[in-house]
Amino acid sequence: MKTFLTTTLALLSGLMSPHAQGETSLQALIMNDENTFKGFIIASDDANILWKETENSTTRRKASLATHKVYFLQPQEFSEAMEAYKSRNYEAAQPLFKGCYEKYKSVRTIPGNYSTLAGFYEMDCARRLEDLDTLAALHSQFDPEKLLHEFHKTQFKIYGIFWDAVRTKSWARLDAVVMSEEWRNARLPGNLRTQICYCHGLALEGMNEPVRALNSYNGAFVGDFAATGELAKKAALNCMRILAEHPDVQLTMDLYNTEDYSRDSNGAFLIKEGTALLSLWDKTLGGGDKVPEKYKIFLKYPPK
Repeated sequence: MKTFLTTTLALLSGLMSPHAQGETSLQALIMNDENTFKGFIIASDDANILWKETENSTTRRKASLATHKVYFLQPQEFSEAMEAYKSRNYEAAQPLFKGCYEKYKSVRTIPGNYSTLAGFYEMDCARRLEDLDTLAALHSQFDPEKLLHEFHKTQFKIYGIFWDAVRTKSWARLDAVVMSEEWRNARLPGNLRTQICYCHGLALEGMNEPVRALNSYNGAFVGDFAATGELAKKAALNCMRILAEHPDVQLTMDLYNTEDYSRDSNGAFLIKEGTALLSLWDKTLGGGDKVPEKYKIFLKYPPK
């Protein structure tokens, strides 16, 4: 108790001073059982917040988190970062999120704060840029407790389990986790399932199991086109590569104009799969991008 009181007094003495310069505040709605009002949150600990009525006020007030709820208003810096993120400009968004993470760290103990949320999106930028070393470093120092949504908390777990296994090429471990009851039967939004399927496809290729990898990649690119478009495209391209390199496909192509060709062969079936993927790419997956010319080879071998 003595330590707690000492910490609180130190917090108050530092921030209650009317001469405090350069302090960061974040506008929020503050609610209790009797009233709802706007304020600017200056700092917090696990039990209390310090706030002021206006941004330039020198009067600091204290409120208990046990009796008050805080709903932050989105700061301009975070809005700009999200605009870049939604435009898939992750290189620009990542440092903006990092800036928000650092700027608003004084309120990080409050659920739903924009420091923690910005830190989450900084990690997601690293994931989407495939900078898995940076993702691992950010993940190791991130506390997800104050995230409000289960989706974000589950994504945080996926960073640490599946994407880190990709980073370290721990293929057998990744395969075992995917096949575990916890993750195999988990009810997940499409874009989270897409990530798991994509990572699993990489693991199966690493384990030299291309047919299983095809099935897993298929789950990735049909899981969620809109929210995880990059992975859907990568999964489809990986499928085309596996199909084009498959020995049965190459044999069927070699035999195509001979009497030994069979439209019922496994190679002919896989070529039809490749052709269907090309059609799906043009309709949805490609997002306007042209498929690499080398994969158009499937079109040269229609069923006879």
